[in-house]
Order: sequence, then C-alpha cells, then structure tokens
Amino acid sequence: MPVNLHSRKAHDQLFTFLKRIPLAKRGVIHGFAGSYEQAKRFVELGYKIGVGGTITYQRANKTRDAVRRLPLDCLLLETDSPDMPVFGFQGQVNRPERVFNVFQSLCELRTETPEQIEQCIWQQSVDLFANGNG
Repeated sequence: MPVNLHSRKAHDQLFTFLKRIPLAKRGVIHGFAGSYEQAKRFVELGYKIGVGGTITYQRANKTRDAVRRLPLDCLLLETDSPDMPVFGFQGQVNRPERVFNVFQSLCELRTETPEQIEQCIWQQSVDLFANGNG
C-alpha cells in the first residue's frame, strides 16, 4: 500500500529516515512546501510530491520553483481540506473543490497544456492509489 506522509518543516529529517528504513518507497509527500532539491531527493527515493494550496501563494517561491522544475509525472494534486487554505480564502475552512484553484496555479507554473497536466496527474493518481504501482 502507498503511504501518505505529511511533512511540515521536517523534509530533511524525513528524507534521512526514509532512506534508512526498509520500507517500500511508494507514496506521497503530502503538503509539500520545500525546495526543488528536497523534492528531488524524495522523488529519487520513489515518492510523489503532493501539490496543494501552497503553490497558490505568489510568495511561496521555493515550492513554486520546485513544482515548476520537477517532472510532471512525479506530482499529484491535493487539498488538505479543511486545512491549508488556497490563496483568496485565508481564514476560511478549505473545501475539496478548491483543488481546482491548485490545478489552475499548477497550469500557470508549467509549460504543458492544461489537458496534458490533467491527464498525467490523473494517471499518476490512478497508478498509485488504485493500482498501487506508483
């Protein structure tokens, strides 16, 4: 089964731990808000990067840069509903349908078409969670 690992301000420590343990390296680094270098290390271990509301904030430069530079097939969309509000909804309970706001921000950061992004993200989600192969 894939794991969903919430990492908050502990990416380097989590990476060190994951690298050492004999666990299948399959799952998502949920709520990722780190640098390209940190994300790349998780991807090299076999994990997907959870792309959420953080990228909707213009000031989230390092995370937006990471999402822009990583291969599309290692990204998954997510909300942390009811937490992690997207830009424009600060102070409000987050809602699952706001994943569309995350998708829009992702499309602005990437060079692929929205259709290509949608198809790739969908396929990665199915492969990981429905088939367990991700």
